Amino acid sequence: MFSDIPAQDLAALAANLEPLHAMAGQVLMRQGERAVSFSIITSGQVEVRHVGPDGEVVVTQLSPGTIVGEIALLRDAPRTATVTAKDDVSGYMGYKAAFECMLAMPVVAERMVRTARQRLASYIAPIPVAAKDASGLLLRPVMPGDAERFKSNGSFSRQTLYRRYQGGAPTEARLAYLFEVDYVDHFVWVVTCGVDGPVVADARFIRDEEDPASAEVALTVADAYQGRGIGTLLLVALAVAARVDGIKRFHAQVLSDNPPARALGEKVSARWEQEEPGVITTTGEIPALDDLPLDYDTRRQIQNVARQVIHGLD
Repeated sequence: MFSDIPAQDLAALAANLEPLHAMAGQVLMRQGERAVSFSIITSGQVEVRHVGPDGEVVVTQLSPGTIVGEIALLRDAPRTATVTAKDDVSGYMGYKAAFECMLAMPVVAERMVRTARQRLASYIAPIPVAAKDASGLLLRPVMPGDAERFKSNGSFSRQTLYRRYQGGAPTEARLAYLFEVDYVDHFVWVVTCGVDGPVVADARFIRDEEDPASAEVALTVADAYQGRGIGTLLLVALAVAARVDGIKRFHAQVLSDNPPARALGEKVSARWEQEEPGVITTTGEIPALDDLPLDYDTRRQIQNVARQVIHGLD
């Protein structure tokens, strides 16, 4: 959170922090209680336990170098989870003045908001989706750990990666950019095989800086899952999320020798144009929600999940 921030810029924050020491098993904050503070964990692990409206429990463990309690302060709402020390924990505790210091530092504020959005996304139950000759598939917003699930599962051939990334597999830095997003200017859906299974497809839009109502779209489907309707589902799910996010137009750029991408675009009436040798592009308006080829119940589920992560901190 504070890497690359000059020490002098952190002086005001440090002056408003108090030491934190907690023994294993001690509860640092409880879900539902009023939020008045946040904690910076410098040593020891904490367990974050969230109970959803339907009673579903999500438990994660956070290592040193993280902030807890910031979500409720950002939302001015009750705590979203119970945080318990897994072992002896040390760090710092801050209240309103310290929190205002963090918000006053643009880089820190941006990182904090992005981390909070990612944590909220982890509380959302995945949506079961149907695909031809495939079962157990789940659709959900991307989470940071998905970069490793994408990289290590071996489901994407060199040809698929070459076509998607127009030159080869992404680097570690590129993977971090692709899978650790803010869900507002950069939104990503993933399809996994099972709750803890590999990422078999992903789709994203990245908002244009000069035209906030327009975004670039791209998607990847693992070789064994191509031709089963997953690409179409992801494109429709992106359209739903984009509408929630105030985006009206999509544009895409693909290699000329990428038949699957061209065929998928043609399913949604994309008109490809040659931009440069070997590359084609398309731009089009996103259809109204009622015009998307998706049943009402699934569309509502996707819309509700998109709204939770996009507007969760509004």
